[in-house]
Amino acid sequence: MVMAMVFSLQAGEPIKIGVIFARTGPATPDSGSGFNAARFAAHEVNRAGGVLKSPIQLLEFDNKSTPLGSRMAARNAIAQGAVCVIGAAWSSHSLAMARELQKAKIPMVSPSSTLPAITLVGDHIFRGCYTDAFQGKVLANFALEDLNARTAVVLTNTNSRYSMGLSRHFSRHFQKKGKLIWEGDYSRNATDFSTLLTQVLAFDPHVVFIPDHFRESAYIIKQAKKMGIKAIFLGGDGWIKTMYRYGGNAIHGSYRTVPWDAHGADENGQLFIRRYTKEYPEPVETNTAHTYDAFHLVVDAIKRAGSATPASIRKALAETKNFQGVTGTITFNSNGDPINRPVIILRFDNKGSVLHKRVTP
Repeated sequence: MVMAMVFSLQAGEPIKIGVIFARTGPATPDSGSGFNAARFAAHEVNRAGGVLKSPIQLLEFDNKSTPLGSRMAARNAIAQGAVCVIGAAWSSHSLAMARELQKAKIPMVSPSSTLPAITLVGDHIFRGCYTDAFQGKVLANFALEDLNARTAVVLTNTNSRYSMGLSRHFSRHFQKKGKLIWEGDYSRNATDFSTLLTQVLAFDPHVVFIPDHFRESAYIIKQAKKMGIKAIFLGGDGWIKTMYRYGGNAIHGSYRTVPWDAHGADENGQLFIRRYTKEYPEPVETNTAHTYDAFHLVVDAIKRAGSATPASIRKALAETKNFQGVTGTITFNSNGDPINRPVIILRFDNKGSVLHKRVTP
């Protein structure tokens, strides 16, 4: 059983913040940059004198790309005295962490996990991006209104809570004005989708929605194009540029959603990109910017609370209003979800992504 920790921080003693992402395994391309983003933010704060006259000490943990690894990482963060935890990227990982951290009454901010159930775990759990309820609605409306699609097929990874949840939200909204012809499913780590795609070819839908992460999604699109399927492919925030490794140019013309992207960054975001890439010469992905904001949300909460105890941080996070981050303005609702966070729609093209549309609640 995880017990709540008792904290008593002396002036000048490091404030420990846990950071949990994947350093090994399939989730690494989605979330590995979170470690660098947290380090970058911590260095900024510490160079400026820390917070409450204390330096920030990061406690980094590899969740090994599994829910079990995420749960164990959360327990280790608790045991080592973290007053707050940032992570993870994949929803199943964040959900496993949230259950442990809520029991221990340690606040947690997930930068980019979209499963609605995560923040419903309890009052210590927050997130920095939209939920799948909004993402699924935006994707369905985009298919109906922008692509003039009237028929759709949905292909779901039954091993992924993220995939099943986003599938459900898309399907419910699409069926209000369109026809959902068929819902197919597959398992994680599959590489041959020919049987599934034979069905799709026969149905000949206008769009195929694949609410999954990058590997299987890219394989499906590549095989579909070879089989002559003409549908437009849609995906959520689980689709990233790493899809090119598995799908090549076959993914061109497909659309995806993200909570933030460098292509549409405002002046504050562009300034962050320039500063960050001087220290870390790597692409600034969605999770990079959202992790940076999550870190500064926690620091802002500590400053406003005048205390670095978990209880005071949680209370201040819950009261966050109009926090100006590099991904936009953040105000939390009663569930710990930010209100009015936009969905960015991108199109894969020319070995990268092209900004297509920005949708705000």
